Amino acid sequence: MIMNIKQLHYFHELAKHQHFARAAKACHITQPTLSASITALEKNLGTDLVVRTSQFVALTEAGELVRQYAERMLLEQEALKQELALFHGELSGTLRIGIVPQSNVDIMPLIARCKQRYPDIVIRLSVLSNEALLSQLELHQCDIGLGFDEPLTGAARQTFHLYPQGHNQMAVLMNRDEADQRLPGDELTLTALQQRPLVLPSRTMQFRKYLDRAAERAGIRLDVVLETDSLFHLVSAVRHRLGWAIVSAGLARSASKLSDLVCLPLTPQRDIGHTAFITRQHSVTPAMRAFLELVREADAPLEK
Repeated sequence: MIMNIKQLHYFHELAKHQHFARAAKACHITQPTLSASITALEKNLGTDLVVRTSQFVALTEAGELVRQYAERMLLEQEALKQELALFHGELSGTLRIGIVPQSNVDIMPLIARCKQRYPDIVIRLSVLSNEALLSQLELHQCDIGLGFDEPLTGAARQTFHLYPQGHNQMAVLMNRDEADQRLPGDELTLTALQQRPLVLPSRTMQFRKYLDRAAERAGIRLDVVLETDSLFHLVSAVRHRLGWAIVSAGLARSASKLSDLVCLPLTPQRDIGHTAFITRQHSVTPAMRAFLELVREADAPLEK
């Protein structure tokens, strides 16, 4: 049985994109070259890996197994490259970070600090649902996650390392003139907001699940006028006065600085999850270790 890393890379891209043309473009090769490489890999392994007609249909059972091994082998290759780069005194390579949109941590200062210390590291940042984040970590498609720890089962907690970042908090985003019209000392509660138009994260987001759970406990129904996965459109909706937004306190603080909006805490604050950096316990690359060291430097002020 003969195969090489390049063949595994091409196959991994095909499994990820599930489309021959898009996979070929990602590999910077022609589609016939990709098809020939996949066919050669299947011949070398003695089994079909892809169900195809005139186009990609699905992976075979054997193809799914090879995909899992390919991900681990490609990750180990990346780790080896990074370890060898250390011999020359410079850490390089790729670090894939996934984040949920509504965590209480602004990751950009950490990324900026990482780039200042390790300029040759390429960081790929993806915004994912919490479920997709945990799945990509497990499948070696993501190196470090910033998400919620509650959905992790007992078995999953044995698979991952968690670096807690504190209790998540909710806040309300509104325009400055609307904030000025509120009476001093008025508390913002879910009950007080039930008659007000609201723009909220979509129901697929873990943060929204916490919010819906809190509304159910309070016995109220929120007037939702817009739901979106996009943080940009969430903030834009507030600026265009579609309604107020209930978001994480961390996001609210960042948005208020960038968009001239006002963020006010939502009370009471309980049972709305804990944010944590999450990694696999195994297959840790030097770039992952370097970033986690920055996370551990809790006493060092982050670059603004």
